[in-house]
Amino acid sequence: MRFDADSSALMRPNDVARVLAVSRAWVYEAARTGRIPSVRIGGDDGPLRFVPEDIERWLDEQRAQWTPGSRSGRRRTEPEPPAADARGQAAPRRSRATPPDRQRPPGQQSLL
Repeated sequence: MRFDADSSALMRPNDVARVLAVSRAWVYEAARTGRIPSVRIGGDDGPLRFVPEDIERWLDEQRAQWTPGSRSGRRRTEPEPPAADARGQAAPRRSRATPPDRQRPPGQQSLL
């Protein structure tokens, strides 16, 4: 997929949502979790923006990883965690709470 935007122009969440045919809420959540590459202008609470080349590269990578007919549509790269321990008790669940220091995901960078 090629973008019509000027290659030096940053994209806004609405632009990315329109190009990917997803909701703006999905774009914000994907950026927050590091699922999609993004930048915050001026620091952690600055406006969210996207570099067109990064989105294009990310989309190409997603297409390369997609496996037709699989439930999740992605190839599994890690084994599933065990469902129970040796005593038959369920493994503890990971918390979904955001850590207090709000670390930036690896795919997101600040433009300071």
